[in-house]
Amino acid sequence: MCGIFGISDNKDASKLNYVGLFTLQHRGQESAGMAVDSKGSIHYYNGMGLVSEVFSNDMFQSFQGSSAIGHVRYSTTGSSNVNNAQPLFFNSYLGQTAIAHNGNLTNAAALRTQLQKQGAIFQTSTDSEVIIHLMAKYHRATIEDTIADNLNKLEGAYSFLFLSPGKMIGARDPNGIRPLVLGKLGKSYILSSETCAIEVVGGEVVREIEPGEIVVIEKGKLKFKKFGKPRKTAKCIFEQVYFARPDSVFSGRTVQLARYDIGRLLAREMKNVKADIVSGVPDSGTAYALGFAKESGLPYQTVFMRNRYTGRSFIQPDQKIREFTAHLKLAPIKDVIKGKTIILIDDSLVRGTTSKKIIKNLKKAGAKKIIMVIGSPPITNSCYYGIDTPTRKELIAAKLKTEQIRKFINADALHYLNLPDLIKACGNNKDKDFCTACFTGKYPTRTK
Repeated sequence: MCGIFGISDNKDASKLNYVGLFTLQHRGQESAGMAVDSKGSIHYYNGMGLVSEVFSNDMFQSFQGSSAIGHVRYSTTGSSNVNNAQPLFFNSYLGQTAIAHNGNLTNAAALRTQLQKQGAIFQTSTDSEVIIHLMAKYHRATIEDTIADNLNKLEGAYSFLFLSPGKMIGARDPNGIRPLVLGKLGKSYILSSETCAIEVVGGEVVREIEPGEIVVIEKGKLKFKKFGKPRKTAKCIFEQVYFARPDSVFSGRTVQLARYDIGRLLAREMKNVKADIVSGVPDSGTAYALGFAKESGLPYQTVFMRNRYTGRSFIQPDQKIREFTAHLKLAPIKDVIKGKTIILIDDSLVRGTTSKKIIKNLKKAGAKKIIMVIGSPPITNSCYYGIDTPTRKELIAAKLKTEQIRKFINADALHYLNLPDLIKACGNNKDKDFCTACFTGKYPTRTK
């Protein structure tokens, strides 16, 4: 999962892009990068680390332009190194172009092999580079037509931003798996992975880019183009379960409200449960817990002091780092916990190791019982579209039944939300067009 942000026709493009990327930092913490259109020439800069670490005040003095695109990354394909940091840049028959990609291309390996046999020389190990070589080999008169033709060769999930002199282009995969939103700030247009970044820079949300749609922004004007055959929309439901910021809008309302409703539905499923307090694993679990508390009448209490200077444990590239980060960032508040039966709510249970450590720490701090409640169904299948679950062997629910998982994490009870209720909450009682392959194994595209 990554975050992309772009803004056109603005004298403060690089600074606003910095703010947009900073707002999307939750989507990737390994690397950050930016490309700007400066008087008809594309300049770019990428680095490892957080947005605030990669970009300096001094850099902005020489890194200015009228339009900019940016990227924050955590790796799902390609190793975690600066060569894979985006935006990627290339110079071809079409001229200078920078590209930023959110998602995973499931046929990237096959395309890469084919292109290498035809003479292509790849500079990175990321799947995103495939589109660059396709565009260089199979080009049309304009960059937007070239992009449209070559997107039809891709399988999987993608939202792309392209920047060339005088043009910013956005594209979203035909299933709409990865989000891309159009916004407006004065005479400038914005493209972003989430609505929150548009609003933080002072813009207004216009609409989502539709599945299978390209938008070309040139000289302050918009041009929309459909590519490929229509497919069934399958938006990633995990955006609302975990990844997206609470103030971002999906399916017509904020993620915070969707998570609150998930909590309420969980309480209805568990209406006879006995406990002293309800709490959530910060941050996403907090909204679930508040909804549960409201519906059940049980008091909500904060049971952890969170260290906000640590990253998100789920998106760390190494399992040992994930476990260390999870242990470091949550410190139990003993006076609240001691002698209590606690309903503890988290967004998901992926590998089980983090939940096990959290429960161990709560019981060590004096908790009487921990009833573990998960705001999504068991994750039993790999995601091939940008979430870091590449093999089923890493997924605890693919190997063990619920009771076995309960014993492994040492909870006194374990309850998962059912899938219809998750879809109901995330879809605002209207939208049912989600990718739920991680729960069901039913994938909207070919996976190889």
